[in-house]
Amino acid sequence: MTDTTTLPTQARTVLDVIRRRRTVDITLLKPDPVPREVLEAILTAGTWAPTHGLTQPWHFKVFTGEARTRLGDIFAQAYAAGSAADRDSESALAAQRARALKAPVWISLELHVPATSKFPLWEEQAALSCAAQNILLAATAFGLVGKWASGAVMISPMTAAALGAPSLMGFLYLGYANAAAPDSTRAPLVDKVTWAE
Repeated sequence: MTDTTTLPTQARTVLDVIRRRRTVDITLLKPDPVPREVLEAILTAGTWAPTHGLTQPWHFKVFTGEARTRLGDIFAQAYAAGSAADRDSESALAAQRARALKAPVWISLELHVPATSKFPLWEEQAALSCAAQNILLAATAFGLVGKWASGAVMISPMTAAALGAPSLMGFLYLGYANAAAPDSTRAPLVDKVTWAE
């Protein structure tokens, strides 16, 4: 890693937040609610993602408090309509309902491509992905952890329809960690970058 001590303070802060972001399992979250003003700041960061032609193809629904019960019901319905072997099992459906209550915040990643968009679908998906990353980084700056969940239930057309979304790229769940975030590593830069000078 390059020595960052000589960099401007603002640059060091941004780089530190990027390095501290972690994917954390839902079982490692405290039940503590996240203040609305924190969520608004985090979501605002999401809206500043790069977007070709300013199409801004994202929409977010935020589930907190009792609304998570309804979200759990949606997850269970989508699971029952899926192809899992245990889709008829009441315990499996109960687990889907319970999952929604394990994180204090769920944020849908809805892809709303404008009808007038001239850009390929992958660019609109990339814009939403950038918005999700901005949200995760802003959440890290506020001391939150979480995960981008994109399993079958999270991207199900049934889940999307229940939310009134054209399509879903998953959900982010966020909360405060009940333990220190795990350490992580990345391959050295020399393995991932080729310089052409």
